[in-house]
Amino acid sequence: MTVQLLVALVLGMCILFSAFAGLIGFGVARLVKVPVDKAIGWGSFTAFSVMTLCIALLGVLLPLLA
Repeated sequence: MTVQLLVALVLGMCILFSAFAGLIGFGVARLVKVPVDKAIGWGSFTAFSVMTLCIALLGVLLPLLA
């Protein structure tokens, strides 16, 4: 497996994981009776935070692979 293929696979997994985390954030917000527009904000904040964390981890771990 090449490094480029591994990076593409990890980025794809990060996108799916952050989308799932965003859905969980939206669900938790709706569970505590937040209006839908604010719940979307909570979910998107969660998704972007998780994506930032994944990209940061990839940036730290990628030099170890190359």
